Amino acid sequence: MKIFHEGEGGKAFCSHCNDVVRTTYARRDMPFSDGRGVARNILVGVCDRCGKPAAIPAQSTPAIAKARKAVAHPIEANLPAIYIDVLDHAVQRIDGQASTDFRRALLTYFIHKAAMDVRAASILRLSHRKAIERFPEERGGARRRISMKVPSRVTEDFRRLESSTELNTTELLKSVVFLIHQRVLEDPRPRLIGELQAISAIWA
Repeated sequence: MKIFHEGEGGKAFCSHCNDVVRTTYARRDMPFSDGRGVARNILVGVCDRCGKPAAIPAQSTPAIAKARKAVAHPIEANLPAIYIDVLDHAVQRIDGQASTDFRRALLTYFIHKAAMDVRAASILRLSHRKAIERFPEERGGARRRISMKVPSRVTEDFRRLESSTELNTTELLKSVVFLIHQRVLEDPRPRLIGELQAISAIWA
């Protein structure tokens, strides 16, 4: 794979000129198309005709991905305290040295996995019913707020799951936490635990 350098020439299709044009590679700040953030000082192929970016080399994509990841969106809910206790117990089960910061990685992992599963809607609705049965809420019971900032990709996963399950944010989080309770604490799955321990090692 070719590595490009500043000042190097090339050719690319320019969407502004609607033509194949000559380009010169230069460092530019690239705003995202949705207006949510900017990838700064990345190498792009600039159209020699109109002066606008026409090509992005593969070497610039990790920096763009990092910039997109930095544009975080909140997922927040006020849950009965038992759900936070379950999360913290699961964190401890996965990695005894992990802090509560790992809650976000754990929830993100399960949300993304669920979003990739065609059976997710039925699984999560059942999980929610079981969560309500297992952890009945009492009037005046202790509650704790969970607030985590996640990349837009995870937010999109979460919104799709809300739509497919017809569960609101609080209900869906309860459902996901109960899945964690089942698969990490009640019936640990060695392969899953191994994956999560690897994530924890990187997360740390």
